[in-house]
Amino acid sequence: MADVSPFRGIRYAGHLALDDLVSPPYDVISAAQAAGLRARSPYNAVHVDLPVAPGQAPEDAAYERSAALFRAWQADGALQRDEDPALYLVEQTYTGPDGQQRTRRGFVARLRLAALEEGVVRPHERTHAGPKVDRLQLYRHAHADISQIFLLFPDGDGAVARELAAAAAPGSAARQARDADGNVHRLTRLGGGPAERIAAALAERPVYIADGHHRYETALAYRDERRAAGDASADTLMVYLCSLDDPGLMVFPTHRLVKGFAPPPVAEAMELLRPHFDLVGEPLHGLDASAAAFEALPQQDEPGRVFGLYFVREATGLVIRARHDAATDTLLAAGHSPETAALAVNILHDLVLAEALGMDPGAEEQQVEYVKNIPDAVAALAGGAYELGAFLNATGVDQVRAVADAGETMPQKSTYFYPKLLTGLVFDELG
Repeated sequence: MADVSPFRGIRYAGHLALDDLVSPPYDVISAAQAAGLRARSPYNAVHVDLPVAPGQAPEDAAYERSAALFRAWQADGALQRDEDPALYLVEQTYTGPDGQQRTRRGFVARLRLAALEEGVVRPHERTHAGPKVDRLQLYRHAHADISQIFLLFPDGDGAVARELAAAAAPGSAARQARDADGNVHRLTRLGGGPAERIAAALAERPVYIADGHHRYETALAYRDERRAAGDASADTLMVYLCSLDDPGLMVFPTHRLVKGFAPPPVAEAMELLRPHFDLVGEPLHGLDASAAAFEALPQQDEPGRVFGLYFVREATGLVIRARHDAATDTLLAAGHSPETAALAVNILHDLVLAEALGMDPGAEEQQVEYVKNIPDAVAALAGGAYELGAFLNATGVDQVRAVADAGETMPQKSTYFYPKLLTGLVFDELG
């Protein structure tokens, strides 16, 4: 199914310190972070991957400058293209938002693009048009993959895992970089027989988009543009692939903060929630007590059906649990499939925020902000800019696969795969 192949990656020269050259993905960098990365090194990947600073209007000249810089780095030897095709093993040793240290192992490869309706590449999130415009402009000027998207693949027999483990054995030639969170990213070139066997194994399996839905759709659009001009050089996309069975693969939740919307008082909200939810324990008084309870949500029975709500005006928290039949039947009757009716994010948005508390689903984009961990959410709630905090547990990897296999999609920000992939470990020139 998935057509994965080694490629001649373009990498930074060995004498350059990789820590100074890599950057987070373009879409999570603030203006201040971008400025700091630019100052860190004239060769930092952000110079190419982020042509337009956050908050600034796009302009063609900015993308042309990025493309020219990418070519200049290759001309002066800062970037060097490998002589032989390879896959690139990436190991990420990280401490997650839950405080646990893990190592996630995957590899970077070329993927032949396939239309989503073919079922080879399976998405799980909805997308909007806006974020695609910037990447399409960069493609048109640079004709290169500056960063990779994040895909998952089934490896129930462990065949790919065994090849990657052998390549990661002590003594392997690896380059290493540390990100701003202190996570360690190790890159090892993997060629020859192991690369061929991994590519052959993937030919029998579908792949799932974990992170990068917009970029995949943009790559398809660019491929179609080039094909219309008689050019097939944009038929591939640089991707990072991680096994669904990798022990270091974790999905973390994204919590919701609501502003510009006045929820009903707590007592009234409890009554409105009653048709689908039971209260777990007593109402919580104050932000500190509420935060402690929300941190413990993963330890609750049926974690995918348990939620935390914090009402800022009354400084009161609630922990609620969805009643299985009542919640599921309501979502099924509203048109959800069995797969999407089981998702915590749909229970939260449809039955808590919209039905019980009265929030207009059409206003979510303006009223809801997303936070990756509870301490940051609590700090934001304490600042007084928000009316409500909504906390949930993570979507399971098995749920991501089930939704994608069913041809369904989740709302945006339904999953949070951490750590993010660094830009600058390897580049790929199309063609």
